[in-house]
Amino acid sequence: MQDTQSERTYRELRRKVLTGELEAGTQLVNRTLAQAMEVSLAPVREAIIRLATEGLVEHVPGAGAFVRKSSKQDLEELYVLREAVESCAAAEAARNITQNQLDTLEEVLGEFEAILSTIRREKSRMATKATFGRWLDCEERFHRIVVEAARNRLLAKVIEDYTALGQVFGIQRHWAAILTLAIAEETYREHTAIAAALRNRDADTARRLMCDHIQKGRKTVLDYLRSRSVT
Repeated sequence: MQDTQSERTYRELRRKVLTGELEAGTQLVNRTLAQAMEVSLAPVREAIIRLATEGLVEHVPGAGAFVRKSSKQDLEELYVLREAVESCAAAEAARNITQNQLDTLEEVLGEFEAILSTIRREKSRMATKATFGRWLDCEERFHRIVVEAARNRLLAKVIEDYTALGQVFGIQRHWAAILTLAIAEETYREHTAIAAALRNRDADTARRLMCDHIQKGRKTVLDYLRSRSVT
């Protein structure tokens, strides 16, 4: 029972951090969190230790634990990791993906298309915060399916241990203005091409397309941060 409660507490606290419900810089007070989550202190302490190991939480001597503020360098490093691991995963997925996973990718592409239609109706030609949240959910789902389809436990473990997907998409949740119609349309085309390469069992093309896709995402994010003078 304790193990189940510990895992549930960890996942819920991690979700709050990655979605921004607990904002960067927020102090994590064990007793307050335990009361809010209706659990004992032990699973909260364990969850905070795990999140610190993942780099989502930092301990400040004499002050306590805080949600870590991610820097531009953090994002750059995450994108480098993703490019290396996910391009390899895409090639493996082209060899091992199941029909059910291909069907699920098609469903995600359909969700992307629906969100695109919503952005096209916006006068600003940009995503709203709610629309951007939906888009990032689809992004994370798409990439997780590809990693799972690779059927390589070591690749999946690297992604999970470094929370590379959760962090890189979670950090962006407050940046709705980054998703313009032009970027959304280009990203959708890239996702469609990757899915087609997987369907055609073309490992080399899947690897190349995933690599290009992540490189473009990295450039878009870092250019956005530079425009806001974020270090």
